[in-house]
Amino acid sequence: MSSPIMKLAAQRIALGILLLLAVSVLIFAGTQILPGDVAQAILGQSATPESLANLREQLGLNDPAFIRYFR
Repeated sequence: MSSPIMKLAAQRIALGILLLLAVSVLIFAGTQILPGDVAQAILGQSATPESLANLREQLGLNDPAFIRYFR
């Protein structure tokens, strides 16, 4: 038989993990919604299309969002 304290602690830990997951997803989604191009911001206005494409590939920006989330 488990004590009420252990049950409460397990519930709090489970809720904490769910909260961390929810916050992580919200922050990731928020950064994906922001306007602008990350590669353009890093390289600046004078970047060539080839250098932008290379940086996007290196950073994995061409991958779907669910793949980028788990990287």
